[in-house]
Amino acid sequence: MEDWKTLIDQAMQKETSDVIGAHSTYGQAVRVALSEAQMLLGDLEAAKIIESIYGALVAYSQQVMLRMKAEDPEIGGVDHAFRAGQAYGVSCVLNHLIDQLTDVAGITALGALDDFSDTLHDEIIIQG
Repeated sequence: MEDWKTLIDQAMQKETSDVIGAHSTYGQAVRVALSEAQMLLGDLEAAKIIESIYGALVAYSQQVMLRMKAEDPEIGGVDHAFRAGQAYGVSCVLNHLIDQLTDVAGITALGALDDFSDTLHDEIIIQG
């Protein structure tokens, strides 16, 4: 199996001369890294680390949304767009990357976190 770190290095070297190739190589790095993470989900300690990172991303996304509510920026303004984009970006990481992981052994709460992050993603889209 290829190493995701090597793939990222290769992609970075291609960025200025071959944008399409770099994009493809980054995609390979994503798949390899997620595959590695998926294999680690069978190890309780590693699975708990992945679960904790997932939880941190969910909490951060919520924190950004609450900051936006507290600041009450004008809809359509720069501050509103920044906060909504910030929360949406984190939510996309959850919904397009980490949600691809499956806890086959059932040793984490990734399934419940997946459901929660889907709801969170929908709320961000509505509020954004």
